[in-house]
Amino acid sequence: MGQRSTSRSTDDREDGLVVGLIHSPHGLHGEVTVDIRSDVPDRFRVGAQLACDGVGPLTITGIRGDAKARIVRFKGYTDRASADELSKRFLRVSRDEARRATKGAYLWADLVGLRAQTADGSSLGDVSDVLRAGENDVLVLRGPSGERLVPMLESTIVAVDVPGGTITVRPQEYLS
Repeated sequence: MGQRSTSRSTDDREDGLVVGLIHSPHGLHGEVTVDIRSDVPDRFRVGAQLACDGVGPLTITGIRGDAKARIVRFKGYTDRASADELSKRFLRVSRDEARRATKGAYLWADLVGLRAQTADGSSLGDVSDVLRAGENDVLVLRGPSGERLVPMLESTIVAVDVPGGTITVRPQEYLS
């Protein structure tokens, strides 16, 4: 397989892929808490620009905290009241930007909707979601026989053809 999936977002209601969710102001100086929804390490760095739903582009001027919940300061937001305007809003990047940052990887949003099949062409259903399960991503397949979970491992994923709309899977019952 040789490639991995990345960028957990599958939410395309606004333009772009969700990479974070602003929760609430932190302190009195314009900082906000952000739930990071991207596994691209430098997506959230000083100088990075992200689109914010209902607000527009925001530039990061400061960042601290752990890998998943960070305290972020954006240019132009200097007090708690202004930071409160950002609460409960998604941060996004364009699909093109996401692809540039993840060469050799798949975006979760690109996998959703692919037709899953075995090597002999038997249909297993469509990819309806992708989940993070520990260190591995897991495809959620929905088909006539119900829901099936398939780990994104070299032993189970034979090929991914995003332009062709298919993902070829080696079902776990065939693994030795």
